[in-house]
Amino acid sequence: MLMAVILFSAVTAFSQVSEFTVTWDNDECSCSDQGDSYYGVRYSIYDNINDVVVNAGTLVKVDFGTYSVDIEVPEVDANCASQFVEPLYTVRCAVAVFCDFYTPPEGICVTTLVPQFYTCDNFSEGFILNCGLFN
Repeated sequence: MLMAVILFSAVTAFSQVSEFTVTWDNDECSCSDQGDSYYGVRYSIYDNINDVVVNAGTLVKVDFGTYSVDIEVPEVDANCASQFVEPLYTVRCAVAVFCDFYTPPEGICVTTLVPQFYTCDNFSEGFILNCGLFN
């Protein structure tokens, strides 16, 4: 019984996927939403120490009325496991309102976070990036 508990704990610990949370201001930039507007959150991750692009820029769509999103990044786990030197990551993010008042929906009120540095431990513990949002 004790071995089963230890084995389950080990599997659970190693199956955790790295993640971070992006937040932004409660501001819809005067968009006259017709039901299909959304926030576009774009992020990229670069391993400065090992000169590796871990994520070149993924776009996550988030519904209006939601001002944060949890993003899982299993590619960080793979990079952490494959490097001989401890990675130091630069994480960049940007948030924009994509307003369906325009056809096709147009990005307005874009903001970009000044890049910050994170380690493998930061990703495994989760952290919060505040990208803000302004006109």
